[in-house]
Amino acid sequence: MRLNREFDIAAAQARLGRDRRGALPDLLDPASLEQLRAAIGDIPRWTLVTRLGGQHINLDAAAMETLPSAQRAEFDRRVAAEAAAGFQYLYETFAIYDKWHAGVLREEAPALADLFEWLNSDDFLDPMREILGAPDIAFCDGQLTRYRAGHFLTTHDDAVAGKNRVAAYVLSLTEGWQENWGGNLEFYDAAGGLETRLVPQLNTLSLFKVPQPHAVTKVRGDIGARRLSIIGWLRRGEDPGP
Repeated sequence: MRLNREFDIAAAQARLGRDRRGALPDLLDPASLEQLRAAIGDIPRWTLVTRLGGQHINLDAAAMETLPSAQRAEFDRRVAAEAAAGFQYLYETFAIYDKWHAGVLREEAPALADLFEWLNSDDFLDPMREILGAPDIAFCDGQLTRYRAGHFLTTHDDAVAGKNRVAAYVLSLTEGWQENWGGNLEFYDAAGGLETRLVPQLNTLSLFKVPQPHAVTKVRGDIGARRLSIIGWLRRGEDPGP
């Protein structure tokens, strides 16, 4: 994996210094991007994640597609009720960081193991330290996410005690995504008003300092495309493991 020669660190630093967030194009060089996108097609198993009863749950995404319609309707009703009551999400994931620490990532997805090693190398971390003005960034975590029709992530600010998060990142791997499909990364002011909307763009790194209220808007129910991203946080301190 390599940083694209066209990636403009100075411009990114100016943008982040002004807005505390920004969409930074052309992160990966073309060969690295092609390798990464090809690897996604070989993912052995996706996990559908959500909250029920206030607790995070992991579900087999493929098995959920085979649920009888009545059971799926009840599941969707419960997900929606949780969203109406507070923080909620529904999307598919491949847990890069957890699988790396469990020692199974390279066997299951070699290209994602290459990516994770690169994300934790100075080739990636040094530009991020410079852009964010945070020389103490020590490591990053990450996961591959897939948003399909009906998937969403409600408003939150990423501030979690003990996680030592400096900034969040979203590397978009989707080509041709349209704003009116949903699945956009939105940022809000203290009153809940929309400040910025970032539409997924291929090989663009959305980078923002923590905390900031944000959400991923619900993907329209009639959309067959997949919103694919590598997401995670740049963190201080020692990597505590999964």
